[in-house]
Amino acid sequence: MRKEKERVRVYVFRGPGGAAFMLDTVVTAALLAAVMAVYGGGGIKQTAGLSAAFGGCAVYRCGLLKGGEYHLGIWGQRKASKFRQSFRNAGMEVEIIKSRPPGRLVWRQTK
Repeated sequence: MRKEKERVRVYVFRGPGGAAFMLDTVVTAALLAAVMAVYGGGGIKQTAGLSAAFGGCAVYRCGLLKGGEYHLGIWGQRKASKFRQSFRNAGMEVEIIKSRPPGRLVWRQTK
């Protein structure tokens, strides 16, 4: 019996990046649980693994109450490609959604 691959929705859109001068850059984000499965967690909002791999990250939150969905993202075209490929390498099926993730940007970090 063949096991189905886990599917991860990856949101790709143009928007503000990690710095004020990067107002029209490619931003890519995925659900927190999927990102943690590939990069690990730790740190503020479970961003340590992703931030270490890409030199920064963004956090999007859907819903104001506890238990709301979180998405973690990175910015830059080359980083976006590496980000998506990391899910494929982990055995996940990537579904590209050409829009912002649900919710809003609540935090970002650069190194």
